[in-house]
Amino acid sequence: MTAVVGTDKGTDVKRILVVEDERIIAINICSTLKQYGYNATYVSDANDAIEHIENEHFDLVLMDIMLNGPMDGIEIAAIIKKTKEIPVIYLTAYSDEATINRAKTTEPFGYLIKPFNSRDLYISVEMAIYKSQVQKHIRNVESRLAENQKWETIALVASGISHEINNPLTSIINLADLISLEAKKLNQPSLGEKASKIAEESERIAKIIKNLVSYSQSTSSQWNYSNLGTILNDTRSFLHQYFLKEGIQCEMELGDVPLAYCQPQKIKQVLLNLMQDARIRVNTREDSIGRKITITLKQMEEDGSSHILVQIKDNGEEDLMKGISQMNSLEVTKSIVTEHKGKMYRDEEASSWFFTLPIIKPL
Repeated sequence: MTAVVGTDKGTDVKRILVVEDERIIAINICSTLKQYGYNATYVSDANDAIEHIENEHFDLVLMDIMLNGPMDGIEIAAIIKKTKEIPVIYLTAYSDEATINRAKTTEPFGYLIKPFNSRDLYISVEMAIYKSQVQKHIRNVESRLAENQKWETIALVASGISHEINNPLTSIINLADLISLEAKKLNQPSLGEKASKIAEESERIAKIIKNLVSYSQSTSSQWNYSNLGTILNDTRSFLHQYFLKEGIQCEMELGDVPLAYCQPQKIKQVLLNLMQDARIRVNTREDSIGRKITITLKQMEEDGSSHILVQIKDNGEEDLMKGISQMNSLEVTKSIVTEHKGKMYRDEEASSWFFTLPIIKPL
């Protein structure tokens, strides 16, 4: 049996699935949750519970351990844990050691002993949802940190082994040219086409290495006047092969702006981090068609001062982890912008990152 109590009138209303085979208890729990502003649905058996979890979104599951049928609540929770990231709070009238030990294996977010009052229910639900959101934030942050570290490692490795790669590449290209000439002499166009393809692919590898090395080369940490358009182009070139592989179209609209007084290598890091973030968001789209990042560079006036504005807009899905910009993965980026007397912020409605740098005229 399935029933819904409460309506989802706003996007921030949390949805809770109550798995309870005692109908009166289930209705009472759902009514209490409604009073606290939640949207609650209850089911009475394992099959209904699994079907709802597979086909709908829930922020929390309240799971009775002792259910009529072939599976109990702990077995259902184990299935949830394998397929979904949904926090589970157990409801039970039993608190024996064996049951608790079985329940622990599914890493529940709470354990309510019947009978419980409405206040205990509310506190347990709020804490479980909050803890789940924090854990998702942490996983997201760790993923983005790992992604950034991967790029730094790639750049360093490319710089270190470029000589070893370029030497054999040069030999391959030269050999391909010799084979092509020999194919012409022997009137073997098929062999000539294969040689040309080898040379073309080798040139492509050489270009990738060149881009990686160029991007990773240490730029002076001294402050100087730099062309942000050039830095943006360098960063896009660095990511080009990955945009190509993932079907991401990256467009740039570079306005006529003055040179920025900055530390170029640090600004490269800012742009790389924000473009990486945009890339991650775009890749959350269910469809692989139409993935797009647009980067705009222009001059703006604000509070009587002139600034250079960079906007990095993506057409990815909405980031459900609002506030992620305050987490550790972008703290370094924000600190660099602050060090340059600029501002950085995320506008979810515009689906864009913005950061500004003040225009400082040379003395």
